[in-house]
Amino acid sequence: MLICLVFLLEAVFPGTYGISMPRLKTTEPFDHVVQLDERGMFTMFWNFNSTHITIEAHVETKGWVGLGFSGNGNMFPGDVAVGWVTDQGQTHFSDRHTTGHSMPEVDKSQDWFLLHAEETSAGTVLKMVRKLQTCDNVEDIDINNGTNRVIYAFSSEDPQNDGRIVYHGTTRGTKSLFLLNPDKGEGNITETKIKHFDFLNLNYMIPNDTTTYHCRAFIMPPLGKHHMIKYEPIITLGNEKHVHHILLSRCKVNPQSVSQLNGMSERCYESNTVPHCQDYILAWAIGGEAFYFPPNVGFSVGAPEDPVYYRMETHYDNPDGRADILDNSGIRITLTSELRSIEAGMLQMGHSVNFRQVIPPNQSNFISRGYCRDTCIQLSMAQANITEFKIFGVLQHSHVAGVRITTRHFRGGRELPLLITDPNYDFNFQDLRKLPEEIAVHSGDSFRVDCHYNTIGKTQPVLVTNTEKYLIFFWMS
Repeated sequence: MLICLVFLLEAVFPGTYGISMPRLKTTEPFDHVVQLDERGMFTMFWNFNSTHITIEAHVETKGWVGLGFSGNGNMFPGDVAVGWVTDQGQTHFSDRHTTGHSMPEVDKSQDWFLLHAEETSAGTVLKMVRKLQTCDNVEDIDINNGTNRVIYAFSSEDPQNDGRIVYHGTTRGTKSLFLLNPDKGEGNITETKIKHFDFLNLNYMIPNDTTTYHCRAFIMPPLGKHHMIKYEPIITLGNEKHVHHILLSRCKVNPQSVSQLNGMSERCYESNTVPHCQDYILAWAIGGEAFYFPPNVGFSVGAPEDPVYYRMETHYDNPDGRADILDNSGIRITLTSELRSIEAGMLQMGHSVNFRQVIPPNQSNFISRGYCRDTCIQLSMAQANITEFKIFGVLQHSHVAGVRITTRHFRGGRELPLLITDPNYDFNFQDLRKLPEEIAVHSGDSFRVDCHYNTIGKTQPVLVTNTEKYLIFFWMS
């Protein structure tokens, strides 16, 4: 069990140029789209460049619409744009900020700009643009490469005037997104010889404990060498909030026990019925989606030197102590026999569990650091017989108290540009992020993982078992 580490690979909300929704007509082609609410009443399209973001909101209402950002996912403090179109066709729009359970206040500096507004038979359309960084540190929130907490609200009625915006009621919410990440690359699969293999928790009755780690063993059938080019979660409908994360590892076991292991399961770390192994090949966490490897990269599966024993660890959350949750969730991998030119690997780093490591109560920014020394990287690369590898994706993970994770990269005693940072980490939104540019790692490089915690309101120390965090890197040699 690790408490602070990193897995290297990732991306979120894929972007295909000219993406569309069947029932909605946008004013221009958009690369990204998401439904912000569960009923599909608020749809957000967006494009971005190095300096600006353009957002087009389609909302099923003839009243006012609010959309913006929050550092913590709450309605306040927040940076919002509010607009509506009257029955007479008059447009109202303003850049505002929230300070409490009250009407948003108008910003002194108007940094959201309206490009288009209309009422249609389906509702209201607002198209707006703003800078990613507005330099208004008091009333605006910057849009960065990490997690962005999008907040939204709308009402069925138009306000009487700009100073009397009626309360939104229950039609509001928040959703965490990687707004500025590149697309995941669904178009990367051009191979025709593909097959799937599913790792599933078949008819597992989740215990009524608050937290459960369930392990299941799988034996890969004889395939011959293939490349894994995609993996994706398969989450049982209705269990989305209970399946927190899934780790898939593989290792060599006694060949005589292979046939007996397939399908065996147990609670992780309580016995060794399902042999433990830490050679992780993929990780998925709550909020994550399918991941596509770069078009020239694959992860080896089925080769003579590849282990056939796989161990899947699933972390379940059951805060209400229910005893009626049946689960068949897991991971599906996509394989091809058309081997790609570059093979991928995984590097994990962070902080091992230590009973002396606790997070004090009532701290707004407690930092725990994990180090990957230069000698570790040097030894690992020597064992793999490589002189360089390139990181192309990263998964950062922490539990509820985690609010920020930053991974720093060093070479020859000098710090290089940040590998990755997420200043608004969200426990309920974790996905592999594909890096904008591949990062080269040389023998003797080192890394430091800074994990930030907020325990404001806690009266007792938070133990490491409740603050697990890690980073996973996918790399290619």
